[in-house]
Amino acid sequence: MANISDTKGLNNLISQYGTDSAKSKSGIEKPEVQAEKTAMADQNVFLKLYIEQLKGQDPTSPQDANDMVAQMSQFSSLERLTGISDQLENMATSLTSNQALSASTLVGKSILMEGSKTKMTEDGSDIQLRMTIPENSQSATLKIYDADNKIVRTATLNSDDYKWDKLDDDGNTLPSGEYRFAASSANAEGEISAMITRLPTRIQGVTINGENGTVLNVENHGKIKLTNELEILG
Repeated sequence: MANISDTKGLNNLISQYGTDSAKSKSGIEKPEVQAEKTAMADQNVFLKLYIEQLKGQDPTSPQDANDMVAQMSQFSSLERLTGISDQLENMATSLTSNQALSASTLVGKSILMEGSKTKMTEDGSDIQLRMTIPENSQSATLKIYDADNKIVRTATLNSDDYKWDKLDDDGNTLPSGEYRFAASSANAEGEISAMITRLPTRIQGVTINGENGTVLNVENHGKIKLTNELEILG
């Protein structure tokens, strides 16, 4: 009979009951165990192997206490690892739900994106623009054109941020429609360079846990990955 403290005896038992074919042949385990039941199957196999060892134990040669403690410790570790795995899975599910809930609140808000055109409405709110004025700039100007490519407003920029009140140069309220922006700066030598303008763009939807993680579906820009560098407006 196999002795539990005998390494060869343990290896023989594993060869008899530890492989998929041996488990199927002996009836200990079916080979088509589903992936999600692997952890429980491992525990069952461990217990069945342990019971088989006890069945083969020589009653005149009692089991070594050290072996008993070692194997019970292994089983306890396996059980704890299985519990940790379940907890991590629950945590991942919870985090995904929280992320989805948080991201859903962004729908309908706006984000500053590179662009030169916007469709103005009569909602009364100003249109926020942002440029990056070069350090060597002596002067910076923003020109606003209507749909007919006519200049309706010329503004001097004193900072990177500018809010257009939807008025023309004479202080008249402009009608709804599409407007274009062109910003430029001039250095000490009089050299003029164009500046990129960024405008508020509406977030139309959010995709959670896609191939690229969480992405925003932004109007006229498609899918934009959600990062800390993006500025979300109210």
